[in-house]
Amino acid sequence: MRKICIIIPMYGKAELTNKCIDFCRANAGIEHDILVVDDGSLEPYQHPGVEVLRLDTNSGFTAATNAGILWCSDRYEYIHLLNNDTEPKENFLKILHDVLEENEAIGIAASSRVIDRDDKQVFELTAIDLISGYQTFSNSIDELPDLIHTYWVPLCSALIRHSLIREIGLLDKKMRTWCSDNDYCIRTNFAGYNTTLVPKSQVYHIHQATTGKNISEAIKKDQDELMSKVMNIQYAVLMDKLPLDHGSQTWGKADFKVYKK
Repeated sequence: MRKICIIIPMYGKAELTNKCIDFCRANAGIEHDILVVDDGSLEPYQHPGVEVLRLDTNSGFTAATNAGILWCSDRYEYIHLLNNDTEPKENFLKILHDVLEENEAIGIAASSRVIDRDDKQVFELTAIDLISGYQTFSNSIDELPDLIHTYWVPLCSALIRHSLIREIGLLDKKMRTWCSDNDYCIRTNFAGYNTTLVPKSQVYHIHQATTGKNISEAIKKDQDELMSKVMNIQYAVLMDKLPLDHGSQTWGKADFKVYKK
């Protein structure tokens, strides 16, 4: 089994993906493979030295990411999800790798996103709500802890254990582009792992460079899908803790499956 594969979904705008790959090669700080998932671009994507998985039709971020994860299968210990509109900074991947190697309780380690805001660059930190995606910001990482545990992290630059993927599965394809990362982190926490932001691992993120600006209706649809799942969280927790039948030691799942502990 190889160590790390970086999965970069893309749709058109090949110049962004090319630049992202260049930054990965220069700044990963650790050996890695790269898989680009071409999500049905009008012009098929090609790039020397990286694997390209071509999808026949445009299916959105979630399905493209899932296709990449399935392509990786059991060949890698870690899967790194990376948006093609990011510019990773020095040792971004090695820092995340070292965190997961040293902390078995962490299932997902994510980079801090550096974004342009009010004519200056700031660091995105922890999530302060579930649905809309609001986050806290910092002007500097100098005073921040090395690790910040949170309920969810954006998966635009996130290293995930293969063992976690084997346990909780793929992203929920009902959320085409947004909120499937929120949902995946919730499921990670339910599985007993931490989701963690690592401020020293950084990527510069050009927001919505791939999706464009007129996306409010699409976001709302995905938010509605997430909300329909959130409504069942209390039941999911209860069914996991309270046996259906104590004598047979069987428990229930929110999808109505029964299992034994």
